Amino acid sequence: MLDGHSILVVDDEPANRALATGILAAAGWRVDEVENGDLAIAAVREHRYDLVLMDIQMPGRDGFDVARAIRGGDGPGAAVPILAFTAVPPGDALDRARAAGMDGHIAKPFTPGQLLAATDPWRPDGAPSPAAPLAAIFGAAEIARLLERFRAQLADALATGDAPDIRKALAHRIAGISGTLGFAEVSRLWLAVSEGEDSAWEEARIAARRAIRQIDRDAERPAADEVPPSVPPRRT
Repeated sequence: MLDGHSILVVDDEPANRALATGILAAAGWRVDEVENGDLAIAAVREHRYDLVLMDIQMPGRDGFDVARAIRGGDGPGAAVPILAFTAVPPGDALDRARAAGMDGHIAKPFTPGQLLAATDPWRPDGAPSPAAPLAAIFGAAEIARLLERFRAQLADALATGDAPDIRKALAHRIAGISGTLGFAEVSRLWLAVSEGEDSAWEEARIAARRAIRQIDRDAERPAADEVPPSVPPRRT
């Protein structure tokens, strides 16, 4: 059994899990993370959590189905607070989350402050957590690794061609992480693609290519002696 402020992060995207886990751990949460719904159900049965962050669009069982399974289980885990953790538009996501037995919604992309504002009310002590910038939490080297992983995702998405199903799945993964890393325009356009807006596809591709060039330019610059205070906004 976990002690303290314990939280389970459920997300199939490794970068989203890494970012959420780092932010929450820095704020004093004890964090477990899993990548799919079946593992989430097992974790809730085995451990006591104060809160679960549940991605919605995952391979296999989606977050709504997983929430219903948790609520239908036995023991104290059936009553654990669950927040939908998704890039799906809040109106639709919140209605469906409530119907599945969830307790609220956290939108992707998220800043450290937004994530902590949504999770702080569920801390057993109710104490607010000060939000630090991403670079202060992770350090310049880890931010560089996250950006390189994100660059690879963009390159893979650009190379997939026009198959709608594959395109939508990749777009969903890109939409959340891109905004958190500072690429707001990429996030907006790829979220539209993930929702089936075919008219946004070409603009999304252009924004992705701009983001790749920006990441490459930043990587070529000499490293600063000090960690920058935050990840700067990206013009894409």
